[in-house]
Amino acid sequence: IADDTPPGGPAAVAMWLFDGSVETLPGGFDKGELSPNSPVKALKSFPQDLVLVGRSSILIKGLSSRLGIPWSLAHEWAPSARKVLAGNTEKNKAVAVKKSGKVRIRDVVRLLKTWARGKGSRAVARMPSPVRTKVAAVALHFQKRREAKEQNKEPS
Repeated sequence: IADDTPPGGPAAVAMWLFDGSVETLPGGFDKGELSPNSPVKALKSFPQDLVLVGRSSILIKGLSSRLGIPWSLAHEWAPSARKVLAGNTEKNKAVAVKKSGKVRIRDVVRLLKTWARGKGSRAVARMPSPVRTKVAAVALHFQKRREAKEQNKEPS
C-alpha cells in the first residue's frame, strides 16, 4: 500500500479486486481501473502470489457483469474462510483451563500441532513454485489417504 493512501484504501483495493457485488468503494475510490481515482493508485506494488487470482477475478467479474450474473469471489470464498477461522478459534479455545483449573497435555499438544501447521504453511509459501507444487501434491496424497481411512472406519 502506498504511503499517501487514505485510510479506506486497503479496503477499497480488496473490495475492487475480490468483491464484484459492491457498487461503491470506501474512501471515495472509483470502480474503474483507468479512473484517476482508481484503487490501483493505492498500491505501491502487487503481491506476486495474488497476481493470477486478481487477474482471474477481474476477468470473471467482467464476464458476469456483461452477462448480468451477480458474482463475487469474496462471497464464493466466505464459507471456506469461515470454516478455517472457526477451526482455528476452536483449537485455540481447547487450551483454555478447564473447570478443574488444570491444563491438559492433549490440549497443549493440539495447540502445538496448530502452531506447527501454521509455521509449515508459511514456510511452504516461501518456497519456489516447483517445490510448492510437489509439497502440495504430497499433502494432497496424505489427505486422501486420511479421508479413505476415515471412510473405512464409518459403519455402513
